[in-house]
Amino acid sequence: MSQQAIKAVTEIDLSGNHWKMQGIRPGAGIEQGFPEMASEYQGTFFNWNQATVPGDVYTDLQRNGEIDDPYFGRNFGKAKWVQELEFWYFTKFNAPKSMEGRRLSITFEGVDYSCEAWLNGHYLGSHEGMFSKFECDITDVVRFDEWYEGCNILMVKLDPPPRNHRQVAGRKFCFGGDYMPDVVPFGIWRPVKLRATGDIRIEATRVESRLDGADAIVCVEVELHNPLDADVGVGLDAVLQGENFGSQRYDKQLTVRASSGLSYHNFEMQVKQAKLWWPWDMGEQHLYQLDLTAQYNGTIEDSRSEVIGIREIAMEMNPGFTEDEVEYPWTFVINGKPAFLRSACWGGQPSMLYGRNTDEKYRARLEMVLEANINNLRIFGWHPPEVPYFYELCDRLGITVWTNFSFATQAYSAAPQYLEPAVEECVEIVKDRRNHPSCIFFMGGEEVYFSQAHVESGNKQIMQAIGAALEHVTNIPYGDASPLSGEFGQALGYKPKESSHANEHYYAAGLNLMEEYYTALDYCVIPELTAASAPAVESLRKFIPEDELWPMGPSWGYHWADIDILKNLNVEVFGDECTGSLEEFVEATQIAQGMIFQFALEHFRRRKPRVSAVALCHFMTHMPDIKWGIIDYYGNKKLSFDDVARAYQPLLVSLEYSKRRWLPGEKFTAGLFIVNDFHQDYRNLLLSWKITDSEGQCVLEDSMSVDVETNSSCEFQQLQWKVDGVENAQFVVSMRLETPEGELLSCNHHTLLIGDQKKAKEMLFKRWQNTVERKDMHGKSYYRYFPELQNFE
Repeated sequence: MSQQAIKAVTEIDLSGNHWKMQGIRPGAGIEQGFPEMASEYQGTFFNWNQATVPGDVYTDLQRNGEIDDPYFGRNFGKAKWVQELEFWYFTKFNAPKSMEGRRLSITFEGVDYSCEAWLNGHYLGSHEGMFSKFECDITDVVRFDEWYEGCNILMVKLDPPPRNHRQVAGRKFCFGGDYMPDVVPFGIWRPVKLRATGDIRIEATRVESRLDGADAIVCVEVELHNPLDADVGVGLDAVLQGENFGSQRYDKQLTVRASSGLSYHNFEMQVKQAKLWWPWDMGEQHLYQLDLTAQYNGTIEDSRSEVIGIREIAMEMNPGFTEDEVEYPWTFVINGKPAFLRSACWGGQPSMLYGRNTDEKYRARLEMVLEANINNLRIFGWHPPEVPYFYELCDRLGITVWTNFSFATQAYSAAPQYLEPAVEECVEIVKDRRNHPSCIFFMGGEEVYFSQAHVESGNKQIMQAIGAALEHVTNIPYGDASPLSGEFGQALGYKPKESSHANEHYYAAGLNLMEEYYTALDYCVIPELTAASAPAVESLRKFIPEDELWPMGPSWGYHWADIDILKNLNVEVFGDECTGSLEEFVEATQIAQGMIFQFALEHFRRRKPRVSAVALCHFMTHMPDIKWGIIDYYGNKKLSFDDVARAYQPLLVSLEYSKRRWLPGEKFTAGLFIVNDFHQDYRNLLLSWKITDSEGQCVLEDSMSVDVETNSSCEFQQLQWKVDGVENAQFVVSMRLETPEGELLSCNHHTLLIGDQKKAKEMLFKRWQNTVERKDMHGKSYYRYFPELQNFE
């Protein structure tokens, strides 16, 4: 084809800081004629607020001084007026002459939640759904003049956000719950783009692969849109080559018959000696680039590029369970090798207010995920499926992703007006993410089988309808919901050992000791495992008013601090509330969180392959909080971070013990395990251990030679020591694993107490009872910690 016959596809990102915005009562923007305002240098626009896209309404208002920082103190509650208004956003642009004669469109990659759009006074349409892209044809509306600031004016009206998640389930992230303010974010949260193509457009691509020995077959599906009244012949050209490594180039050309409207076309490309994509602890992250072009009448009509990884995902049953206990496979098999998911609930985006998110924040936080030895992130139903850049980074870093859709802890209706758009939105979510090799699992709901109301709702019907729809657009595995095996999940027909959340040690702090609670759980996967702490004092000062820092004021509770629970966990770990000062209390909560996570995560890892995944909840949270993350909202590590990183070492030397408190003179016993998540074995390693008392003196020390099998968990030694010391003292068991040459492969330690386990349990039980009584007296909200807020003269 001659170069003269090729017209380049052009795309211009209209995002940036050149937008303006204004709020007005619902319906008044139309009354005031906002869509008809001309694109010229005029005074009407001068007093509108400056705005940024992508972004959100609250962040734009804060930049313009109309609200104070919503994250500070209890300011979010003072900004509730914002969600009662509609907000109008507009930008001006000139369309380049090179686009003239092409088919032009405006693509909105994501608007939260519902909107209408106009260009040059012409109505383009409306859209509902936070996650689905929508496109408006502007071919007959756009102008090609060159005006100061732009001759085209794009106007977008954001409706007031929805207030009942039940009516928008799956189409907006959940904005209620025990750790959310009663404020609903909204905004143009993803880019807006001007795009020029020919008549024939590539609407979507689906790229999957299957392994064939050392080779691979890359399977490509191309979705074409033909607006013409007749079927036409379209030439498809595909080029596949290494994106981050040198490789042979693979070309494919074919001619397809594109019917009027949408049509789907499939072809395959064989890759010799394929370079596979692996999670970071299993191999390299080889990536290929696939370039596609569609040609019609000698002209390139459209093109698309995808960065993909060649990998194959399968699911296998977990060993050790009967058919009466487990119905579904829960072991992830990547390129033929089983993988244990050392997971964390992501807890993001970095900010619930999208205007505060940056690529730099995403990169820094995901690099910390690797530092914590986490190989999987679970995006669970309280948070939105992530932006493409997140998945791109996970592709390159080798972090796998489990993505839940936005259904969480509510009874939803399966009536057609709710079910059908929810399923359609989930399909669009998958189509936008399915080509990322990091994306290994989709799931319907989060805690949607948690009550009798859920049993009587349409929740199960919705979850299964989503699964059925996804079978047509991806081969990535799908699960109905998390968890499945509680009382109400079983009432709906799920088996008793599929999955369970391990959150009640936190929510009922004091009712059961960690050693009793976690070891009683027997399930294939643990998708959530919760402990909490306060961020560092310097972080607290950024969002807690100075006069509320210490003693703790209401802003602690407003930022999700369950104060009784934090104190009870301190008592469980240290035997004391540790409330002598702000600094002491904060440090103690972080150490307690780390010890709880370490004990629980190591317990479930030792149970592999019966257990195939465990996820701490959370890695971070999307607001300044006093709760779950092991890094805080500002990206600072808590002390618990290092405990998780040790517990999540792929090659781990681990200690199994039945209790943390041992009386003076009692015989301490513990099992010494090695857990190996690597797919290689080790021979003649040196396993050593020692016990040191509270003074740091070594009281027991020994070592042995061991062979460690590939992908295994095995006990190698029983430790015994007659406890020597006084009550309330500590002792530490330290372990090391080294090569014969002295290279350190794993090191770990556990801190235990000298004390009376029975008395500690009784004391904590009474504290739990007091916590329950406080809730009964003052209610579940944070007012229970500050009853003076309920009483005024």
